Amino acid sequence: MRNPERDELEMSERRERILETGFRIFAEKGIEAVAMQDVAATCGVGIATLYRYFSTKPAFVIAIGAKKWEEYFREIEAEYERRGGDLMNAAEELDFYLGCYIALYREQPDVLRFNQNFNGYVQHEQVTRAQLQDYLRAIESFSVKFHKLYEKGVRDGSIRTDEPEQTMFHTTMHIMLAACGRYAQGVLIRTDDPEDLTRELMILKRMILNQYTVK
Repeated sequence: MRNPERDELEMSERRERILETGFRIFAEKGIEAVAMQDVAATCGVGIATLYRYFSTKPAFVIAIGAKKWEEYFREIEAEYERRGGDLMNAAEELDFYLGCYIALYREQPDVLRFNQNFNGYVQHEQVTRAQLQDYLRAIESFSVKFHKLYEKGVRDGSIRTDEPEQTMFHTTMHIMLAACGRYAQGVLIRTDDPEDLTRELMILKRMILNQYTVK
């Protein structure tokens, strides 16, 4: 006799395994280089089963991207709480968030490699904004956190707020994320010593903080 709750749990667990497998393959080999049939074979499921969960490859890729950024946001939130983030001033928060991207580069470079591939893939496939809704909802969490940081800066004066919030967001978080992503892909510089790249990212972080922190 079938157990609906057990069946639903098994389907959910299988979906998670498929997402994780797809993420690993795409991060390693690139999204465009991997066919859905390759993912299905690695997961040990039939291609029809894979398409029952995700109707198209873009839908599959978007689901992976949303999942990974949601997971990372939860990690940042937990670390923020652990460090007593509510007691930080805006400059300290800016330092914290920039440092989180460097930690992502050091500890989870595959997330950054996937993200670099993701951006190129969705442009090449001409994925619409409507199709990207789940992904956009996931990354919107980061701009919401930055908005709170900016508003805190308006109140405590520890960072410059003479520039529009969006300008500051793009010249801080986006620049750091872009640099970390390209370093993770080995695009900007080649070295056998990963510490060299971390030092360069720390220099970039200091430059950003010097630009926006009120002494």
